[in-house]
Amino acid sequence: MSKFLRQSSGLVKQATLKDLVMLNVANMGAGLAVFQGISPYIVPGARLWVASLLTFLISLPLVLLYTALMTRMPRTGGDYVWLSRKLNGTLGNIMGIAIAFNMPPFFALSAFFSVSAINAVLSEIGVLDNVKSLVYLSNNVFVNPYGTLTLGQELLIYGLSALAFLMIIAVNIVKPRWGYSLTTWLGVFASATLALGVVMILLNAGDFHQLVGVFLSREGVTPSSYSGPSFSLGSTVYMIPYFASYAYIWLYAGPAVASEAKGNVKLNLVLGSLLTTAMITVPFLVMDLVGGYAFNASLYPSFTYNFWTAAIAVSPLPVQWLLGLGLISWNFFVMAFGVVVFSRYIFAFSFDRIFPSAFAKLNRASSPYVAHVLDLILTLIFLAIPLISVNGAESLYAYTPLAAIYLFLVGLTGVKVGRSEGKSSLVILGALSSAFMAFLAYESVTNPFFGVVSSSGINVIGTGYLVALVGSGALIYAVASRLRRKEGIELREVFREIPPE
Repeated sequence: MSKFLRQSSGLVKQATLKDLVMLNVANMGAGLAVFQGISPYIVPGARLWVASLLTFLISLPLVLLYTALMTRMPRTGGDYVWLSRKLNGTLGNIMGIAIAFNMPPFFALSAFFSVSAINAVLSEIGVLDNVKSLVYLSNNVFVNPYGTLTLGQELLIYGLSALAFLMIIAVNIVKPRWGYSLTTWLGVFASATLALGVVMILLNAGDFHQLVGVFLSREGVTPSSYSGPSFSLGSTVYMIPYFASYAYIWLYAGPAVASEAKGNVKLNLVLGSLLTTAMITVPFLVMDLVGGYAFNASLYPSFTYNFWTAAIAVSPLPVQWLLGLGLISWNFFVMAFGVVVFSRYIFAFSFDRIFPSAFAKLNRASSPYVAHVLDLILTLIFLAIPLISVNGAESLYAYTPLAAIYLFLVGLTGVKVGRSEGKSSLVILGALSSAFMAFLAYESVTNPFFGVVSSSGINVIGTGYLVALVGSGALIYAVASRLRRKEGIELREVFREIPPE
């Protein structure tokens, strides 16, 4: 029996460089990072735009390492293939499954909590322009999911999230090319509106405090005096793990679909990282230049004041709606990329005979439709968790330690590949990447922000979730290894070869 499921994957080369770049931009989520992702957690003296630049520079070796490994092994499944072929088959498979199965819960919860963006847009435009119907919708229908919800409100959020995810899944099943295009154009629109927000703040710099003050007063937020330092290097460096875990380390999207790329894949991660850096750094820089550090630092922790709400507050009504739609589209942008990428990991596991062969089936349009159906089922299940417990659902965001360990192993893979090829540059990139990931792993298990520990001790749900992910990977691998051995296939032999395109 053949080691692999078939002699070629059957996937079609139909992803352009623009598609790959936008997949990476979605993976790093710049537009959501400048919404409520980072600024509410600012510490006195931290300059967020400086911290963003520092995080980019520190994570650059990882970007270059991913690029080097991707160009050597452009296969479906990306980093899973590198780990299982070049580091250790068993370890690579277990960790690959664990990191992949973290995706459906993350995207499901992102879909559920994305209503916070819709709520913020409706609420702000409603109070700014005295549109009572919008205020009503934000208070009674598209409510803040972090608040106290009625069962009807929870079910509405669940239904809308499920419908959105179902539509994205359907597009990808009917034609994969449409799935790439959907992600790309959502990304183009979302990124363009973020740039528009920067322009609006700059154009209204003279009236910024007055216009934002009107919004804050109507939202019931009172600016307080800030007496801390305007810059502290220690505080700025302290924010690096926040930026890393939210945006800069997420590099798996482009590599996961590299076998479907048209032409050279070398530039997609570099371009995606540069765009992300610009879309995070520039908004925070402009906010400091126009709003002033003390003003921003006193208001960021309110969760009401951030780049997006400030940009909407200084804009005329038509632009307010455009910016609002842009913020909302960032959430759908992230969901769209997730549907594409998760299916490719499942496809890769099936192609290696770890998962049942059905998950590598393709329809006439060359879509891994069974893998997409699995994604839909898992997402619908995890979408129900916030209905049971919002706090429990938030605990499932405690995935940073798993990611840090996974990327630490990618760094070791780079070291091993570099030594075998006699490439000192690859050894250095791998070592630097592993060192940064070791630091991030330590931070993620000691800082309550990351959900593994809290002020009262270990977060049982978050820690249990991580253990369950790794345990599931180990169990699936053990079962697959036993079943394949009965068929005359040793999985360790499968991992000696790069899978065919």
